[in-house]
Amino acid sequence: MTLNERIGFEMRSQRLLKRMTLQQVADGMGVSSKNTVSRMELGVTMITVEDLVKYCNVVGCSWIEILEKVGD
Repeated sequence: MTLNERIGFEMRSQRLLKRMTLQQVADGMGVSSKNTVSRMELGVTMITVEDLVKYCNVVGCSWIEILEKVGD
């Protein structure tokens, strides 16, 4: 699993813990569609630091914790 896929996996885990839909996150991030968020979570799209911070702000999780988890 690539680093991008591991980050995406942790992002998805946080979203599911908060019981949020892909559409809710997409709307909060101001991205064009829920497919954009899905592609980030699957690790298909390169996740930028800016995307990760926006995502975490919408979901209510810590981007630092996500990076710490994938760094292990």
